[in-house]
Amino acid sequence: MAYCRTCGKEVGENALACTSCGVKPNDGNKFCPSCGKDTNEKAVICVSCGVGFKTENKLGLGDISVGNSGGEPNPNPVGGGTALLWWLCCLPVGFAQWGQLGKGFVWMLIAILTGGIGGFVAWIDYFMCYVAQKKRKLSEWEFFPSA
Repeated sequence: MAYCRTCGKEVGENALACTSCGVKPNDGNKFCPSCGKDTNEKAVICVSCGVGFKTENKLGLGDISVGNSGGEPNPNPVGGGTALLWWLCCLPVGFAQWGQLGKGFVWMLIAILTGGIGGFVAWIDYFMCYVAQKKRKLSEWEFFPSA
């Protein structure tokens, strides 16, 4: 049996919402999903049972989870043709397809300020993002992600 992270009540393993509070069972951070005990809202593991919590990394390096490397799977990866088209047409829009519009504008500014040399580095980052997004979602400011 699992427990709601928002209210701590028991929920089914595959429940879409908690029948007590109406929230997705894993959206909260007040209770352990495994044992139902109160937890510190900033904790990464339950001190009662040792289960790791999926937490968001505030540095923009993607999701972290104790015992699991990488973020959640990407349900809609971008194809090679689309990625190449957006790279050629407009660099920021190319990065926007992965939720990285701000990073795309930063790369465009760097390319302009360096007379185009920064564009080569941006291309490397763009290619690495393309490869990584096939396996997982990228965070907004994730530079040179590993697959």
